[in-house]
Amino acid sequence: MKNKFVVVEPEIENYVPIVYSDIIMALNKTRKSYSFYRLRKKLKKKRKKYLKYPVLSADVLQNAKLLVVYSPYATSHRAKSWSKQYKVPLLHLEDGFLPKSSLCDINGFWGDSNLKHSMSKVLDEYMDDICQEWSDDYRKYLFTNNISKRLQPPKRSEIESGFVFLPMQYMNDQSVIQFGNIPYPKFVNQVSKFCSDNGLVLAIKKHPHAYRKEPKNVDFLLRKMKKRYGKKAIRVVDGSIHWFCQNCKFMASMNTGAIVDGIVNGNIISHCGQSIFMNSGAVIHDDDVQEGLQKCMQVTNAELSEIHKRQKALLYYLYNHYLLLSDDTHHSKLSNVDKIINQIGQ
Repeated sequence: MKNKFVVVEPEIENYVPIVYSDIIMALNKTRKSYSFYRLRKKLKKKRKKYLKYPVLSADVLQNAKLLVVYSPYATSHRAKSWSKQYKVPLLHLEDGFLPKSSLCDINGFWGDSNLKHSMSKVLDEYMDDICQEWSDDYRKYLFTNNISKRLQPPKRSEIESGFVFLPMQYMNDQSVIQFGNIPYPKFVNQVSKFCSDNGLVLAIKKHPHAYRKEPKNVDFLLRKMKKRYGKKAIRVVDGSIHWFCQNCKFMASMNTGAIVDGIVNGNIISHCGQSIFMNSGAVIHDDDVQEGLQKCMQVTNAELSEIHKRQKALLYYLYNHYLLLSDDTHHSKLSNVDKIINQIGQ
C-alpha cells in the first residue's frame, strides 16, 4: 500500500504567496509529505508556469490524505465533489474578510464551517478587557485609514445620515446559491419593501462583480426596485464603505463578508442565510428578512452594548486565531503556521 500524501494546488503560490509559504512550512513542521497537482486543465496566461505540474486524477486521490485548494467552491473544478467522493479532507482557502487575509477552514465556509454552530461559545473566551481594547485599536486603524478588504474610494456620499445600508453580494456567489435562504433578488426586494413601508431610504452599494460579471442583471434589479418603491427611497451609492457604515441606521445583509466592515464600525446588522456570523451574537439573525429588519429597529441600549462586545470579540478571534494574514499589522497571537496546523492537525 502506498504512503498517503497531501495534494497541494500549486497555483496557491500565485494567489497568496505568503500563505503558500506558510502552508509548506506547516506541512514540513508536521512531517506530512506532499505533492503538487493542478485542478484545472487550462490556466490563465499569468499562471502558465504551473502547467508543468500534472492534473489531479482519480489514481492520485485514492492515495491522498488531504487536499489543499484555493477557492474550492469554484465551478471550474471538482475539488468539493472529489473530496466527498474519495473521502479526502479538504483544506479550504479563499480571500478573507480583513485586508490582506485568507480564510482557512478544514470544514469549509459559510454553513459548512463548524463555527456556524459554535461561534458564540468560541467568542465567550474573548470578552475580557485585553481583547476588547485590542479590537478598539484595530478598528480605529481600519476606519481612520479607510482600509477594508478591497480598496475603498475616499469620497463621501451626498445621502443624508439615517438610511439603511445594503452592501450587495455577487448574486451568483456560492454564499448565496448554497447558503442563502432566498434568491438574492427576492432578498433585495424584501429589504426595499421594508424601507418603503417604514419611510426609510435604502442605500445600495454595488458589489465589484456587478460591474464585470453581472452588470445587466444588477442594473435590471435596481431599476425594478426604483420603479416599484421610488427613486428617492432607493438610492444606488458609491464611496467608502466605512462612511456608509458610520452614517447608516443599520446594515441589511444576507451572509456577506461585508458584515465584518459593519462589525468594524459597530453597526447593528441584520443577517439571514448561513454563515459563521449567524450564531455569534454580533448580528441580528432571522431568516424572515422583514422580521430581522424589524428587530434591528427595536434594539435596546442594553442589547446594543452586548452586540458591541460580541463584535469586538469576533474581530479579535478572526484576526488572531482564524484568518491567515499576508500583512500582520497588529501582531497576531497565533502565526499563520499555527493557524494552519490547528486546522489540519498534528
